[in-house]
Amino acid sequence: MQTEIVKVWNDMNNRLSNFVNSKVHNSELTKDIVQDVFLKIFSKNDTLKNKDKLVSWIYQITRNEIVNHFRKNKFTSELDEIEAIETLDQSLTSEISECMHPMINNLPDKYREALILSDIKGIPQKEIAKQLNISYSGAKSRVQRGREMLKATYLKCCDISTDVYGDVLDYNQKGCVDDCDDSCD
Repeated sequence: MQTEIVKVWNDMNNRLSNFVNSKVHNSELTKDIVQDVFLKIFSKNDTLKNKDKLVSWIYQITRNEIVNHFRKNKFTSELDEIEAIETLDQSLTSEISECMHPMINNLPDKYREALILSDIKGIPQKEIAKQLNISYSGAKSRVQRGREMLKATYLKCCDISTDVYGDVLDYNQKGCVDDCDDSCD
């Protein structure tokens, strides 16, 4: 397990540093927090129950260390900001959402339209039903089926790690299939 952690750490060190720096905006503080994360990973690696979730576990430790730093130093205004964004790395979520646009475009028309209206434009499903001249339950079904089709497509293309809230923590592109787009490289 130690060698796997070292390998993942070497692969993730720059990304973690960028992640921490995007939250604390101080390069020296970033180095300190990343070092604390590294120490905690090695001292607590026996608490990881599922080694397939190693990357998610490392990000969770990283977020906790950022919050702990601000708590210790009583930077309450920054702490509020960190807690508000601690569960979501916006750049990674934006990156993965850009990869999904071609996948959405490959959905059948009625599901693509319902999904775009609901999840991208944020229109309530009752309003979608009126716009599409279908029943409310029909609109809900189209949105749900569109989401399921999209999920099936991206699971063929990518391994995505999420936290308990469904926010993207990490992803790795699999060997591409017909429905995938190379924009995530």
